[in-house]
Amino acid sequence: MTVNGRLVPFIELGVGFNPELSGRENTYLNGALMGFSTEEVDAKYDEIVKFAELERFMDQQLKNYSSGMQVRLAFSVATILADSDILLIDEVLAVGDASFQKKCYDYFSKLKKEKKTVVFVTHDMNAVREYCDRAILIDDSQVVKTGTAEVVSKEYTKLFIEQASVQLKQEEKPERWGDK
Repeated sequence: MTVNGRLVPFIELGVGFNPELSGRENTYLNGALMGFSTEEVDAKYDEIVKFAELERFMDQQLKNYSSGMQVRLAFSVATILADSDILLIDEVLAVGDASFQKKCYDYFSKLKKEKKTVVFVTHDMNAVREYCDRAILIDDSQVVKTGTAEVVSKEYTKLFIEQASVQLKQEEKPERWGDK
């Protein structure tokens, strides 16, 4: 794989965050881990907090945040501070509330219009159809299908139904008295 641009992986919720530190301190810590100076974080701090909608909570310890609040902060830091060309996201938005998920998907739409790249790992085929141009279906570490979002979404659904059908048939075989 060849990467042309700045890449920000957003794979694990809160990686680099310290639960004993406040939201504010974690923002600066995460920024430092991503290679940004205090001045660079200062310049985008208000925008990060506004996007996360955590103004009242930034001076509280992260351990007191709900998982939804943590994902808001982590997503905001990763996307707004880094302003990357390529963003890797793995199912993290399943934690946030519906309103914040919509806000994030709106952000993805904005990135798409700006011709930036989002690599989005998900089981949500509606999100794939809505936000992706191309998709890859991977099952058991094997590439099963590549193509348009619509084609791959249909293949995913077909695969899921087949696997569920096999599992149901295995569960339907009742053990009878005396069978060995």
